[in-house]
Amino acid sequence: MGDYVNRLVRLYDVNVRMPRIRTLLPQFREDDFSDDAFFDRFRFTKDGFNQLMHFIGDDIPEPENNRGHPMSPRTQVLVALRYYATGSFQIVHGDLQGVSQPSASRLVKRVSGLLTRKRAEVIRFPIGQEAVENKRKFYEQYGFPDVLGCVDGVHVPIEAPSLDEREIYRCRKGFMSLNVQGIADTDLKFINIVNRWPGSTHDSRIFDNSRICFQLEQRQFEGLLLGDKGYACLPFLMTPFRNPAGRAQRRYNRSHKSTRSAVEIMFGIWKRKFPCLKQGIRVKLDTAMSVITATAVLHNIAIDLKEPDVGEEAEAEDDDVPVVDRDDNVMGASIRQTIVQQHFQ
Repeated sequence: MGDYVNRLVRLYDVNVRMPRIRTLLPQFREDDFSDDAFFDRFRFTKDGFNQLMHFIGDDIPEPENNRGHPMSPRTQVLVALRYYATGSFQIVHGDLQGVSQPSASRLVKRVSGLLTRKRAEVIRFPIGQEAVENKRKFYEQYGFPDVLGCVDGVHVPIEAPSLDEREIYRCRKGFMSLNVQGIADTDLKFINIVNRWPGSTHDSRIFDNSRICFQLEQRQFEGLLLGDKGYACLPFLMTPFRNPAGRAQRRYNRSHKSTRSAVEIMFGIWKRKFPCLKQGIRVKLDTAMSVITATAVLHNIAIDLKEPDVGEEAEAEDDDVPVVDRDDNVMGASIRQTIVQQHFQ
């Protein structure tokens, strides 16, 4: 009995004193990917990624420990980009050796928060000469006058929130979502985004309660937005005629539809570039909102850098919004008819 106890003591002593051997996974290198493979995985070319890092790299803390590996700012951003391109932490873990799933989750939250804080530098509503130029480009391209941008809502699937009122996030198509309001310019860039409303919320309610609506009401911006039949016609928001009467109103509707397609095409490009927005963002609600804003910031940066589109030409993203259930504003209807008489007779 004494020998048995002594052996157990010696075994315990060895286990306590033996140094713990940690298995280190090799981190990937950017050179491991060809130019095409890099773009397919991260949605930026290598040159575009380098320029992106010049914009945000200094704001990323270093290092992030991952199983003993300090993780550079470049690696942290690549982890987030890979998640945006897949929506799966499992794929991130599989593609980027040495990046565990918990670390990938933390990095996506961190990088998304950083990009969200950069929002004001990248997503800007046009003022001054920018507004004049935007109106000119809309008119030359589509023939519709005085347009600052086109507004619409799009559903981004999310994981069911752990809230008592989570059913308000179920959209009319039956899945959990955030109804994201975006305003597009002629370059198909976001000039405004609102991403906090549950999927059951109507587009018109989101707009009515938005800061941009208040600013337009206060005439802080001079010009018009175009919206679909999901909005009421307002002095600063032109919508199509529900029952056009005569050739001029039909011409107006055709031009309105063609012009407003800018926001639908923008949504299509955005979702194709970052498939997590279409497949579903399976993170906590506040992080999902950050991911949405972060990808909108990246979308604008990619356009500024003239980065290539993903795959085939993007189709318009049209959610077929129900007709708004309130009457058009009297002054808005009057302004719309004036536009018809001056430009579409």
